[in-house]
Parts: sequence; C-alpha cells; structure tokens
Amino acid sequence: MTTERFYKLIEKTGAIASEGLENHIGDLEADSDVLLEKNQLLEVLEANKLEKEKREMLFKALEEVNAVPELVELAQIMAKDGHRALNRCTAIEFVQPKPKCLSGFAKEAFAFLYTQRCAIEGRKALRARGVPETYDADIPERMTRNQLKKYAETGDINFDDYPWDVNFYCCAIFRLDRFYFIPYLWGDTPEAWRNIRTGAVQALWKAGDSVRSDGQLDGVNGLFDESAFETIYEETENAVTANPVSPDGLIQRLPVTLEKKEWRKVLKEGDHLLALHIPGGSGYTVERLKSSCTLALEFYEKYFTEYRFVGFWSESWLYDVGLTKIIGPERNIIRVQRQFYCYPTMEGEKMIRHEVLHDTDADYTKLVPKTSLEKGIFAAWDRGEHFHTAGMFLLKEEVPLIGTDPYWKEK
Repeated sequence: MTTERFYKLIEKTGAIASEGLENHIGDLEADSDVLLEKNQLLEVLEANKLEKEKREMLFKALEEVNAVPELVELAQIMAKDGHRALNRCTAIEFVQPKPKCLSGFAKEAFAFLYTQRCAIEGRKALRARGVPETYDADIPERMTRNQLKKYAETGDINFDDYPWDVNFYCCAIFRLDRFYFIPYLWGDTPEAWRNIRTGAVQALWKAGDSVRSDGQLDGVNGLFDESAFETIYEETENAVTANPVSPDGLIQRLPVTLEKKEWRKVLKEGDHLLALHIPGGSGYTVERLKSSCTLALEFYEKYFTEYRFVGFWSESWLYDVGLTKIIGPERNIIRVQRQFYCYPTMEGEKMIRHEVLHDTDADYTKLVPKTSLEKGIFAAWDRGEHFHTAGMFLLKEEVPLIGTDPYWKEK
C-alpha cells in the first residue's frame, strides 16, 4: 500500500492508526473484501457460548463494517502489520479504534471484530516463520474469552486494557513455562558495561537527572530532596565517567570511571531485549524463572533470527529493594528479585497499590491485611515509608547463573 493510499483511507474512514505505521506498510495489500466472514465470527461466538441476542448484534455490526470497503482495506493492512510491529517495537502505541465512518454499536464493536482479524493475520505470520501451533494455542482466545464474558454480563464490548490485550490478539506474546515474553526496545537508561577480565557488570546512569539522597529519582512519589544531586555522564576515547547504579536499583552519588581497555558496553539504547511479564498465580520461583528465560532465548533465537536479543527487561513493584525490609531473604519475591540488575523509575507506588489494594486510590487504613506481605506493607506505610516500581535487566550471559544472585554478589 502506498502512503498516499493509506492517508486517503484514514481520511475516508476517520480511523486512528498507530503513529508511524505508514512507514512500514509499503509491502502490504488487502487480500479480502471483508474484515471477517460471518462463519469466522460464528465460530468464535459459538466457542464462547454467547447468547443469541448478543450474537446478532455482533453479526449486524460486522455487516456494517464489511459494507465500508475503505475500512475493510485499512483494517486488513493494520492487522497484517500488527504482529511484526510488536516484534520490531515500533508503531505500537495502540489505541482502541472507533472509526468515525461507523456509528452506534458497530462503532463500539469494531475493535473487537478487528482483533479477530489480528489473530488470523498473526497466526499466518507465525506459520510463515515455522513456529509450531502449540506456541500460540489459546493465546488470542484467552483475551477473547475475557472480552466476550464482559460483553455477555454487561453489554459493553469496549476494552478495559486494549494496548495490553492486542499483544495477545496479534500473537506476539508467548507464555514459556511460567512467564510471558515479547520483544522490547531498550531506551537510554541505564547503560550496562561488562568487565572484560572478571565478567562483572556495572550499570551507569545518564546525565542531567536529579537524584535524592536515598538513590531514588527526585520527585518520585511526590517527594523532593533539597540535597539531591545531579547525575553526570562523560565519555572519552578511553574511559567513561558516570553515576553508577547498584544492582538493588539505587543511583549512587559518587561517580565511577570505567577504562575502556577493561570494560565494554553490553547494553545500550536501541538494543533488543525480551520483555518479561508476570502472570498471577503460583510458581514465582528462581527455578521457574531460569527455565522460562532459557526457553525464551531458545525460542526467539530459532524463530526470530533477524533480531539479536541481548537479554531481558521488566518493570514491577516486585523489584523494589524496600521489600527486603519487610519480608525475609528466603521468600520467592526476594530470591527472584536478586537475580536481576534493578534500576529506579518514576512510577512510584501506583503499581503496588493496584496489586495489593486493587485500587490505586484506596485507603489502606480502612482495609485488613490478609497476608504477612500485606501486613509488612501496611506497617511501612504507617511509618511513613514509600515503595517504588523498579525496572530490571538480565543479560543473556547471566541466564545460566540464575539462582546465584549474579549481579548482587558484586555489590
């Protein structure tokens, strides 16, 4: 599809496409005059035992969508690129589409119908790579079940978390043993350097950020420090000088200098990592982490050969060093945390409040803690302490060392 044609379709349909999509669709063309065949939708609805009245509403919505050829063409192009966009980590600011050329329920239902096309195109892409069907079995279906359950119970077909769900509909995320994985493009913070002789890893922060005395970014959780320091980063032909990040995720006030004859950069902006996502449930252990990461490297190195994945990335409240103050080192949360090289973010307590209180605005003092972890968190809040969502990286060279605290022992 030409860029000119793409813009015309956007204008005609009033649809919203991901930013930058027009730069990646030159090799794509629509190959059907419908978004979905009625029997394709019927199969999905029967599998989920949707009642007749709500089925008919979706069939009617599909008819209205299929009656707009420009929307059908555009949606097919977007769906074809969805899978590979998530893998190249560009044009992935997905927003639930509500084309202006539609109205009423059809406008609301379009996104759901479109995700079913994404699943079809995603699976085509996986088969073209030679990925066995076992890897994507039930990947989009688990999201479809949730969506249709909500629709059946409430009549609302809109998505609660469309950007997250579309990873599944596009067949771009995989559960390998305990964890989910999907490609991720590393930003500019922090860098990681490895000692050529010892193999030790040191993370360095970028210049120009204000950091509190406790090692957290100034302003996180709304707290500011009058004695905060500003980070530096100076690189020459022979060395780099910057504020180091300790593996527990705190930026240090005193800069360090790494000589390039002794250190090499192993993680930089633009590197490809595998984002690790944590489903709920049991099995959050060091052993399952090692198994999952090993399987993920094997999978992506076999089927996504155009990328060079240098390790793993994630952000979570589970990586907050503050948790070590309230639960013992033998707990799985701490044991897993110590397998990563952590670093601070500006996300603060939002995630832990969502996960523990199930409402970021809830007043914990009106709740009764049910577990030892919750009791420890509530007590910390009583003392005026705060928690922080932290990021982490795990380089592929350390995967065989999971279980030995590969970065933390270097503190």
